[in-house]
Amino acid sequence: MAIIHAPQPLPVHPPVAPAPVLPPITLLLVEPQFLLRRTVAAVARDMRLADPKELTSIEQAEALVAIQPFDALFLSLDEEDAALALMGLVRRGGTRCAADIPIAVTAAACGTPLALRLKELDVRRLLLRPFKVKGVLDAIAALRPAPLDNRATV
Repeated sequence: MAIIHAPQPLPVHPPVAPAPVLPPITLLLVEPQFLLRRTVAAVARDMRLADPKELTSIEQAEALVAIQPFDALFLSLDEEDAALALMGLVRRGGTRCAADIPIAVTAAACGTPLALRLKELDVRRLLLRPFKVKGVLDAIAALRPAPLDNRATV
């Protein structure tokens, strides 16, 4: 004769609070290469990292930041002088964006003078071409604010 034991109740654990999810940032993405721009924008949207506004030129970006604020800028340095001028204008408070807005840039090459200028402009990330989309997504993620419960307390 077999003895049947009553099943043991499973342990009850308190519910785990989900990790805080930040809303997507508003990102101004300036990239003249169509395929790269569309890929970055689509993946950033799908991963809820950013809600990008896509432009093809720094001239268009300059007109837009004069009337609309953004949470972050992601600029191509294909138009290097114009891009540096735009970043300088932003840092001086000459746009609707905050003067301390996070900025990331992409470039084909970067010598010492450009690197020093980017440092002066407080550029948070520099991606040299060719790069992988993952590198761009990491850069966009770095432009986002940290979740409140992960920030250091003072």
